[in-house]
Amino acid sequence: MNKPRHYRAFDRFEIDMPEPFDLSLTVAKPAGWHWSTPGEVFQNGTLWSGTYLNSKPVGLKLSAVKERVTVSVYVQSHPTNDEETMLQTAIKLGLGEDEELEAFYEFARTDEVLSIAVQDLYGMRVGRLDDLFGRVILATTLQMAPLKRSQDMMARLLERYGTKIAFDGHEVVLWPKPSNIAKRDPIELRRDAKLGYRAERLVKAAHYLIQHPMSLKELRRQPETEAVKNVMEIPGIGTYSAGLIIGQRSVPLDVWSVVIMSELLLGREPKRPRQEINAVAKAVNDRWGKWAWMAFVYVVNDLPKLATIYNLSRLT
Repeated sequence: MNKPRHYRAFDRFEIDMPEPFDLSLTVAKPAGWHWSTPGEVFQNGTLWSGTYLNSKPVGLKLSAVKERVTVSVYVQSHPTNDEETMLQTAIKLGLGEDEELEAFYEFARTDEVLSIAVQDLYGMRVGRLDDLFGRVILATTLQMAPLKRSQDMMARLLERYGTKIAFDGHEVVLWPKPSNIAKRDPIELRRDAKLGYRAERLVKAAHYLIQHPMSLKELRRQPETEAVKNVMEIPGIGTYSAGLIIGQRSVPLDVWSVVIMSELLLGREPKRPRQEINAVAKAVNDRWGKWAWMAFVYVVNDLPKLATIYNLSRLT
């Protein structure tokens, strides 16, 4: 990776989020989920992160007092008025401004499992910043790999092909751009990022997204079946990966999470986890309905507490 490019302060604005809202739980979730990129920095309630604005890197610093979020923007070249509006809208959606959290809590308090999670994680919003290719990278590296291996692949991709920016005394690494990965030989990615068979898939996915641009904002406007179909047009993306990418709709269950959900909702450890994914996914949707994705996020992020109450074989 090249040396970081230094960015200067350009703008600062405030966002008033609807109650309830907890910035720390939203952008630095207990399960270790990032908000925009795994290369961001979170310290003492403040997040240093970044995104791309029409392919131009932008540094972001977020802090909050209760529901009021202060956002500082760092750039190399001034954005247009339309780009400024686009950025503010993206951040609001990324913080979950449009989520019906109060309605979810009302539903969750009637559910034995969720009532615990929403009490522990009160104010956590699901929202993440819109970076579709970043989610494709995440979904691809999670395919058929233990979590530690997936994290290693992502770290190598960020280190070798990510965009490093420096601002406000911190360095942040953004996801690689599709254009950067598309020009790579899969042999190089297998060697440098240890991607294995995923290298070819990721290069093809980058080419596809260059030719067929799409965003999470656009996908959320589409009916679920249409959105899933469009995402599955990306090379290497199947049903499970599409669920990870889209979020807020489908609940993506893998061999690990299907055991957790079966033990929580059905009271048993599945004998053949891979064969029971569809059955457990149906149980999740039957129990939580329209709130299934948000419920899944809350449960996964509250597993240490839930494991003290329920017998979860993958955690105890």
